[in-house]
Amino acid sequence: MRALIDRIAALLSRGRRSSTTEPATTEIVPAGQVQREFPIPIVEVCAPTDEIYIPTDLEDCFAELHRMLSPEEVEKMQSGTERDMIRYHHGFGTWLRNNWGLWGGSRLAKWFNAQGVNHADDMSTIILMSFWRHLNDQPIELDGQVAFYQKWWKSIKGRKEEFEDEDTA
Repeated sequence: MRALIDRIAALLSRGRRSSTTEPATTEIVPAGQVQREFPIPIVEVCAPTDEIYIPTDLEDCFAELHRMLSPEEVEKMQSGTERDMIRYHHGFGTWLRNNWGLWGGSRLAKWFNAQGVNHADDMSTIILMSFWRHLNDQPIELDGQVAFYQKWWKSIKGRKEEFEDEDTA
């Protein structure tokens, strides 16, 4: 675990991306807003001066996850099952939601909104499941993942309306 933390610290201390590879508009979480606590040993934000790059879309998420995670952690994710990725929902998924601005406003959240995904939990789960598929050369099937969450939210709305109807009866 210490090696993983040291690797992340080294990556962060080298600075972000070079100006030749950085997109024209870069979104960085200001250092004062970076989450400091990590419940699982994947990434640790090491100093108050660190800034977090926010990806633009799912492919950019994959590149950033490869940059952030140690080869050992990537191998651990790849060798597990897709279902095993749910272990990361609390902990690393929380870190993604908080630091990549998935609760609203970041360019990544806006990209997900444009795909039809509006809840931060759904966004982080799609990122994690898609990353596993990416690592294992499986089709991402983003449309199917989006449809799953849209169907789920529609069913929740229907149940809410049922309860409201019972209250008025």
